[in-house]
Amino acid sequence: MHSTICKWGNSLALRLPRHVADQVRLGEGTTVELEVDRGTLKVTPTRKRFKLSELLEGEPERKKDAPAEYDWGKPAGEEVW
Repeated sequence: MHSTICKWGNSLALRLPRHVADQVRLGEGTTVELEVDRGTLKVTPTRKRFKLSELLEGEPERKKDAPAEYDWGKPAGEEVW
């Protein structure tokens, strides 16, 4: 497959066909990492790195005296305890 490099302001742009972008999960606004290795350009989508505080947003605050383990009752099936 071939594509053409186009001028975009003072930069250059590469237009990706929709089916190619879909295959590598690229969409508008996706951040990518660019690497040049021996004259070859490699474009890799980057994954967002989350902070623990971001992941726990909206979770209720745990109380200091909350039990570390919960009693879920007696086995109801063939569980091995």
